[in-house]
Amino acid sequence: MNKLLVENGFSDEPKGSANACYMAHTHKYVKGEMFLRHLRDTNETAIVLEGTVLLVNVNADGQKSILDICREGDAFGGGIFPEQGLGACYAVAKTACLISYVDYGRLIHCCENSCDKHADLIDYLLGTAARRSVAHIDILSRRSIREKLMTAFGYLLDRDNNSEQTLPLSLSELADYLCCDRSAMMRELKKLNSEGFIRSHGNKITIIELK
Repeated sequence: MNKLLVENGFSDEPKGSANACYMAHTHKYVKGEMFLRHLRDTNETAIVLEGTVLLVNVNADGQKSILDICREGDAFGGGIFPEQGLGACYAVAKTACLISYVDYGRLIHCCENSCDKHADLIDYLLGTAARRSVAHIDILSRRSIREKLMTAFGYLLDRDNNSEQTLPLSLSELADYLCCDRSAMMRELKKLNSEGFIRSHGNKITIIELK
């Protein structure tokens, strides 16, 4: 588990509170389970202790997009989620997950001891949420599907690892994350394979050259 979370009293046991500082409550979710069905309406910040969570938006036309991919140590929900401009937003467990919930107001107002660990945790959670958003905006700003794919691979995978890696998404979910047509994305993946930039088998990717 993330060292900073452990230092702040969070554990992998879904029992009671993380510590008196946060009055957190922790829950387990099975793979595929939908939770926090109205992300904009919660005042609690969710912290991923284990697993991967996808944040999904469905607009008025029924089109689905994936807004964020949250892994161990990432936070979402109250205080780090826009309150306007989106449709029906919810979280879904991509894998089995352990999530700890903390009231956002309690999170950002340091405990009466003003401990450094608490301040470091706030900085970490808000900072990583901002970096994920900037990375996703960078991916979406690319003009072509090829550029979106290669930028996403550079973000989601270890670009220095030339062995096979598994994306945290299925290919259908990757298309929703890139906000592009799945068939067009699959054609571009085929081209990237044939031109020697990657080798892929489903969502298992070997990066040969990032351009």
